[in-house]
Amino acid sequence: MTEQISEEKDWGALAEKHLASIKRDMKISLEGATVRAAHKVMTEFNDTERESKVKQEIIKNLPIKTQQQVYDELRNGVIEEVAQHIEKLTGFGQDTISSFAIYIREMKK
Repeated sequence: MTEQISEEKDWGALAEKHLASIKRDMKISLEGATVRAAHKVMTEFNDTERESKVKQEIIKNLPIKTQQQVYDELRNGVIEEVAQHIEKLTGFGQDTISSFAIYIREMKK
């Protein structure tokens, strides 16, 4: 009977050692995962920060336009598009079509 008890104690001690080993491995794995996750977050933050700085530099270097200048550019684009479509018309002579296109282009600012 004493031999059985000593064997049970050996199993218990072995189980405790094994459990301690598993805990150490889990702690190491968790620490590694934490470090990797922190590294990933910092990398993503740095990438976002870098992109933001690049965008700010681009915006700084853009020419400043007034509202009227932006409006005029849009207006001129639409006028040019209309002139191009007029030039595609058939049913009038080429001189008439060209005259229409010139008249429309003269509306640009």
